[in-house]
Amino acid sequence: MSVNNKPWKNESFHTSFEEADSIRNKLLRIWESDPKHEGMQVKIKYMSSKNKFVVKTRLHPGFEKKKEEKKGGKNRKRNKKNPDTRMFDASSSV
Repeated sequence: MSVNNKPWKNESFHTSFEEADSIRNKLLRIWESDPKHEGMQVKIKYMSSKNKFVVKTRLHPGFEKKKEEKKGGKNRKRNKKNPDTRMFDASSSV
């Protein structure tokens, strides 16, 4: 089962865990005092290919604004019909 979660963004790269941890803690302190950053997440991941630690951030998917759902195509097709004759009106489809 695949879950389509919001991707993480790379904030910064560091050679030691201590440097990355200090940046992570700094971001957490900033975000807890500011209500517009509610729901932000931060993590540290080790990249063995580059031999570095990366600080990653994202907005928690539960705090994301919901997009309006698009209407199905069926209603659009119904609007092209002429309600008087119940036949397809060729003049309405340009």
